Amino acid sequence: MAEKGAKAKLYDFAFRLYGEGRSLSEIELTLDVSRQTLSAWKAESKRPNDDLDDWDKARKLKRSNVQRLRDLFDRELTALEESRAGEMSAVSLDAITKLGTLVQRWEQAESAPAYDKPQVFLDNLQFIIGWLSENDPEGLKVLAESFDSLTQAFKAGCNGNA
Repeated sequence: MAEKGAKAKLYDFAFRLYGEGRSLSEIELTLDVSRQTLSAWKAESKRPNDDLDDWDKARKLKRSNVQRLRDLFDRELTALEESRAGEMSAVSLDAITKLGTLVQRWEQAESAPAYDKPQVFLDNLQFIIGWLSENDPEGLKVLAESFDSLTQAFKAGCNGNA
C-alpha cells in the first residue's frame, strides 16, 4: 500500500482517474492506495448541500462534454444531409469534418485500454531475465544483485504510482 501521507502526491491523480471513468477498485490497483482511503478522499470532497461530491461532478462533467460534442456533430451532420448539393460552404464542411474527427478520437480514447506501466516493466524484465539466463548467466547474477535498487528506481520514476 501507499505510504502514509501520500495524499499530497496521489490525490490529484486519483481524482483525474475517477473523472475519466475508472472505478475506485481500478484506482486502488493502479495507485496502490486502499479503496477505503479513496472512498474517504471522495467523501471529503462533498459539500453539505450538494447532491454530488467533487469526484462525481468531475465524472459527470467529462461525460457531458463528450456527449455534447456527439450531439453537436449529429446536428451538423443532419443539417449537411438535409442540404442540397453546393449549399454548404467549404468552411462548414471542414468544420464538420474536424468535429467528426474530434468525436472519433474521444470515442477511441474512451474505449482504449489504459497503459499499465508496471505491467510493461514486469514484461520487459521477464524478457531480460529469460534472455540473460540463456545467453549470459553472469549478467543474470549481476541483475539479481541489483534487482531491488532497479525496482526502487522504477517506482521513483513513476512518482510512486507503480
